[in-house]
Amino acid sequence: MKILRNLLLAAAALTGLAPAADLPPLDLFRDKEVVESFASLPVQESGRIKPFETLASYRLLRFRARRSLWLTDSGEMDGKPLTDPATQKPIVKEGNKPVKLSAVEWMLMSWFRPDIGKTVPLFKVDNSSAISELGLTAKAKRDQYSFAEVEPARQLLMQKMGEYRGIPARKQSPEQRMIVQLAANFLDYEMILGHFDFIRIPFGEKPQGLPAGIAPPIRLSKSLNTFVAAIRDNNGPPMQIPWFRDFARGALGAMMSGNPEQQFRIFPPAPDAGNVWDGPGTMIFTAINGGKDVPAAELNWLAQYEDLYLALPDAAKFKTASKSLLEKIQAAAKQRGEGGSIALERHATRADYFFYAQWIFLVGFVAVALTWVSPGSGFEKGSRIAACLLLGTATTLAVTGVVIRCLIMQRPPITTLYETILFIGASCALLGLIAESITRRGLGLLVAAISGTACMFLSIQFEASEATDTLQQLQAVLITNFWLSTHVPMINLGYAASMVAALISMIYFVQRLFGVFRTGADDARLLTRVAYGFICAGLFLSLVGTVLGGIWANYSWGRFWGWDPKENGALMIVLMSLVILHARLGGYIREIGLHCCNLILGCIVVFSWFGVNQLGVGLHAYGFTDGTWPKIYGYWLSQLLLLGYGLYLSLSERQSKKPDAAAEAEAAPALKKAQGH
Repeated sequence: MKILRNLLLAAAALTGLAPAADLPPLDLFRDKEVVESFASLPVQESGRIKPFETLASYRLLRFRARRSLWLTDSGEMDGKPLTDPATQKPIVKEGNKPVKLSAVEWMLMSWFRPDIGKTVPLFKVDNSSAISELGLTAKAKRDQYSFAEVEPARQLLMQKMGEYRGIPARKQSPEQRMIVQLAANFLDYEMILGHFDFIRIPFGEKPQGLPAGIAPPIRLSKSLNTFVAAIRDNNGPPMQIPWFRDFARGALGAMMSGNPEQQFRIFPPAPDAGNVWDGPGTMIFTAINGGKDVPAAELNWLAQYEDLYLALPDAAKFKTASKSLLEKIQAAAKQRGEGGSIALERHATRADYFFYAQWIFLVGFVAVALTWVSPGSGFEKGSRIAACLLLGTATTLAVTGVVIRCLIMQRPPITTLYETILFIGASCALLGLIAESITRRGLGLLVAAISGTACMFLSIQFEASEATDTLQQLQAVLITNFWLSTHVPMINLGYAASMVAALISMIYFVQRLFGVFRTGADDARLLTRVAYGFICAGLFLSLVGTVLGGIWANYSWGRFWGWDPKENGALMIVLMSLVILHARLGGYIREIGLHCCNLILGCIVVFSWFGVNQLGVGLHAYGFTDGTWPKIYGYWLSQLLLLGYGLYLSLSERQSKKPDAAAEAEAAPALKKAQGH
């Protein structure tokens, strides 16, 4: 049956639509009551219970790299409004402006008005060569394409996907990667468009050979066990049964994804019936594969879901059915003690803490820059107050976002690479504000502004590129593990402190480049002292975190140290910090030398933070992320340039001191003679 399912997944095709008179208006699926009911629906995906709003949001993000879309012919708000195929009228709102759909509204449109969904520019293609390779007409180099535009090349697209999937991801060309991604998105959206086919046309437009006593209209909630028995009693392969192909195709659409972890699961089981929820598609295929009758309780859920679709096109009945479905699912989930964080997660989605923190950090950076315009004036004081308020607000938003994620998942804050970006960004900003409260010289504000803006921007870009739910379920042994709550945050705090030290050294060299101060000036000595303090903090945190990690490794894997790349990265940070401190105490490096070494420390932190994951080896690897190495190389190149400038400064100052030393040596005899008289 697995082979059959894969064949059907590659060969599934949508059938005709209902007559125009039976199609509900799009405005029904933009109604606030309807959207709120569906957005709040608890669903299970990848092992965790989440709101339907989150599921829809990440599906749209994966397809289009955005969480909303305009119903225009170009995929942007400045395009012409799309035309409703049923009414032949433009889809517009007040003022004849194009309609913008949220993720939930888009999903409802795709479910209940697939005729419109087919025409929406949805699939983001970053490489037009991939479109040309499919024999389609390419638009701009980067553009959006609708389902209807890609559908003519469906067979070739599936063929090439099969070929290119056999090539390791790192060896695929950009065109091959784009085609594989487009094919996966196309198949998933094809199933979304046909999600309710198992109710609307469960056996195609003209079913043949149905079991005795079964005739259209057919409700699977009443007839599913009869069909399962017919499949079970069939002597040959199920594909020989006339009605089975369309029946299986409808079930595939009901699952909404070919990925088992992302199949649509909306029906909570009984309180004592395990942890895996069910869905219309998984229910049908489980019955077919197992050859067993579906229990009455599960058929009741299927009947409730059928009632939802069959209420259309009556708007009042549909609203009642959607509210009823929501209430029953919420009640069943509550009996199981699940779904308690749905409201909090929806709040976090709407609040979008990290997005707003990014922009407030950026405005805070502008406020910091304004303090340089007129030093000592009232304008500077006002700008400084504004910068403090803005950066304090942004840091609060970032920290609040991290805390809310912990509350939703009931676990420590860091389990993925994405979460390290959030945690380290919030930590760097907080450390910068703490430094500012001590020094009161504007340095801490600048550190908070730069680090906060950079990390929030990086987190948003990382989420968009991965396009998967960032709240990932962990094994229970990890969620409650003491070491996950101590070792991981401690190591990441060490990263944060070391990166702050490196950032201060970058600021030092940029200011030297613009002639703000010279070696030994008060501002230069301040930057050196603060950087030295953060090196000490980074050393302590990294050393303690590394030791805790070794204890955890000994407890879990039977060895304290295994030369894992991530372990080596942490050790390199500790060793480099020790080198800097000892060289400073021994007089081998002074002001410029310390800042040069700090730049190297920052490069090591970036390698330990991101680089080791790209190696694809070790027990700590979070997984390969396409496009990361060029960014790492870019950062290293920038640090190499600053390091070269630092070495130039150091050599220049040494050369300037030699004539002074020679003059002093020449004057020494005369001075002694004068002192003798």
